[in-house]
Amino acid sequence: MTHFQSTGHSGRFNADVAGSRLLWSRHQIIQLLRRFIREERSISVHYANEGKLIVTRALGLNTDLDRIYFEYGDHKAANSLLLRSHNVQFSMENAGGSSQFTSPRVRDVLHEGKPVFHSPIPDRIVQSDRRLHRRITIPEVSAPVVRFTLPDGRKAEGQLADMSSGGIGVIGLATDLKVPTGTLIYNCLIELNDGAGVLVNLEIRHSGAQIGADGRLTHRVGFSLTSRPTGFSALLKAFTVDL
Repeated sequence: MTHFQSTGHSGRFNADVAGSRLLWSRHQIIQLLRRFIREERSISVHYANEGKLIVTRALGLNTDLDRIYFEYGDHKAANSLLLRSHNVQFSMENAGGSSQFTSPRVRDVLHEGKPVFHSPIPDRIVQSDRRLHRRITIPEVSAPVVRFTLPDGRKAEGQLADMSSGGIGVIGLATDLKVPTGTLIYNCLIELNDGAGVLVNLEIRHSGAQIGADGRLTHRVGFSLTSRPTGFSALLKAFTVDL
């Protein structure tokens, strides 16, 4: 549990010694949520005692009904478990840090004719200067190969550069690989050196050119996970070194 030092009710934040800020102003909370909606910001939803994860977007906000509307994930079983879960945590990356809030439970509803789930507008949001997910750099000599097929049928291959519980970074892709942010990739194969592999579903969050270690221009793409199979968790653990 995070303990916050009181700064009085005239300010917008309470701050703790670790640099986290507790945002409790309803006006500021609504403004922040509206910005995440407008920018279609990726949101991680942790549920089932934080053992499950989906990545979604906020679709809209209704202050009269005290609701935020979110897209469902791609898998019906995961969505059903989400609706039965208590203590659902929402996490959003924000300028190198993160914003987080919890909801005791989410509900199923129709929003603009589409099945979605909703949560009450939080009365507080914890903002931190720390990244949402700790990123692990993958040694180049042991980096798995990442293979996937784009929705238009093009095939792509690169090298796993880093990973976290929320996504992966891939380098070495063809420089002419131009794919818009938000593109969904299904059954992406992370292939290990011993021939074993892990299949994950991903969403492209950012991409750009960079100079590789050999001095050649290459392409780097950052993906967020839309599914988190057991094999991915095991892979993440294998590359994690506890100091």
